[in-house]
Amino acid sequence: MRGPLAIIAGAGDFPPRLAELAAASGRPVFIAALDGAADPSAFGQADLCSYRLGQLGRLLEELRRREIADLVLIGSLPRPSFAGLRPEASTLKYLPHFARAFRGGDDHLLRGVVAFFEGQGFTVHGPADIGPEMTAPPGPLGRKSASPSQRELMTRGFELLAALSPFDVGQAAIIADHRVVAIEAAEGTDAMIRRVGDMIASGRLKIAKGDGVLVKAPKDGQDLRVDMPAIGPQTLRHVAAAGLSGIGLRAGRVLVGDAVEIARLADKAGLFIEGVAMAGDKA
Repeated sequence: MRGPLAIIAGAGDFPPRLAELAAASGRPVFIAALDGAADPSAFGQADLCSYRLGQLGRLLEELRRREIADLVLIGSLPRPSFAGLRPEASTLKYLPHFARAFRGGDDHLLRGVVAFFEGQGFTVHGPADIGPEMTAPPGPLGRKSASPSQRELMTRGFELLAALSPFDVGQAAIIADHRVVAIEAAEGTDAMIRRVGDMIASGRLKIAKGDGVLVKAPKDGQDLRVDMPAIGPQTLRHVAAAGLSGIGLRAGRVLVGDAVEIARLADKAGLFIEGVAMAGDKA
C-alpha cells in the first residue's frame, strides 16, 4: 500500500492530521475536500480539490485519472438528505445505489458508501490503517492514571456500550456512582456531556470528587474504516467543565488525533485519559 492515496475529507482536525502523516510517509496524497464540511485552508499546500456530494461522478473520474486505488474517508459530515444531493449528470447513474443506502440508519448509510467505492474498484482503508498513531494507545495518555474504582466504572461503561450495539445508538456514556448517568444518542458526545454538566450545576445530579467517567468505544461490528469514534480538545473541555474525573477509551479503536497534545490538555485540566484494551481487540 505505497501508491497514491486519496483522502475524502469532512470537517474537523482529523483529516489534515491524517494528510500530514500520510505525506510524511512519502506517499502522494490527494485531498477531496467535501464542500460545506472540510476547510481547504487547513491542508496548507496539499494537492486538493473541493467537491459537493452531487459531484460524485466528477470525483471518480479524477481518482481514475490519477490512477488512485486506495482511499480513506475521514471527518465529520452531517447526514445529507437524498433530495439535497443535487447530482450532476455524471452522478445520476449512481443514484439508485444511494437511494438504497439512505433507507436505514447511519450505519446502513456508511456501509452503503463503503460498498459503493469497493464496487467501483477502490480499496477503502480506515484512518488507523494509515495513521495508527492517531488512535488512543493502551494505558494513560498523560501523567494521571485511573484509580481501581475508576477502572471499574470504565469496564461497566464498555459493557453497557457493547450491550447497546444492536440498537445503533451512540458511542459514549457517562458512568458515576456505579450507575449509568447518560447515554449518547443523536445529540453527540459533547452535547451529552454538557447535558450532564447542566444537571450537576443545577443540583439535580451530584457526583463526588474522583467520580464520573466518560467512556467511548465503537459499537460491536462497527465499520471502523468510516465510522471510528473520536474525541478532541473540545471533549476534554466539556469533561472538565462538567466536573468529571476522566475518560476511558478503547485502545486502538478511538481517534484522538495528536495524542501528545491531548495528553498535555488532560494534564492541564487534571483529568485522566486512559486507553483500555478489551478481550477480543486486535493487537
